[in-house]
Amino acid sequence: MDHPAATASTSPNSLPSPTSQCNARSSGLACDDDGVPEPGTTAVVIVLPDAAPLLDAAWRIDPALVRRGVPAHVSLLYPFVPESALTDQDEKGVRSLAASFPAADLLLEEVVTESGFVAVTVPGLQTIVDAFRTQWPGLRPYKGRFKAQPAAHVTVAMGADNPTAAAHVRAAIGSLLPLHTRATAVQLVVLTEEGWQPRFTVPLGVPDGP
Repeated sequence: MDHPAATASTSPNSLPSPTSQCNARSSGLACDDDGVPEPGTTAVVIVLPDAAPLLDAAWRIDPALVRRGVPAHVSLLYPFVPESALTDQDEKGVRSLAASFPAADLLLEEVVTESGFVAVTVPGLQTIVDAFRTQWPGLRPYKGRFKAQPAAHVTVAMGADNPTAAAHVRAAIGSLLPLHTRATAVQLVVLTEEGWQPRFTVPLGVPDGP
């Protein structure tokens, strides 16, 4: 994704523009397989606001490494069913799975780096990530850009091809770990012309409806 010139007030958690470009290594919520945002793409995520300092630390090193507008999160399934093909059954499936897992206290403590990609693993959410992948076996996580079953993680930086930059990011976020946070809700989000928008949010561990 293109990154405008940094200013003191710029934040990696502001709303993204779906018409901006992604760099060749970009993936996750902001880009499709060709590195270009695609309105109508959906994802199921757990946002972790307490992990925002990790992205802030990487942004201070190089704003181009952080996907602006995408808050710290764990993708349970990305890409999910395209908005045009979403059914009531899909939405009920998301709500039902969310209700079947309790809210969870999480410990983030391991940094992983691979091909310019820097992330922090979130093992406490691996079970729910696996459950979503099992529920929709025809959807390849990240369209197969990573391994068949990538570990649950918070993406911190992408495009850190310069080993020095990657090392600086690792050191910066490593100084913030271990980090405690809590997963409380699942969101189904969709990319619109105005950016990523929640379609609905459902609390973890709370049965939906009467």
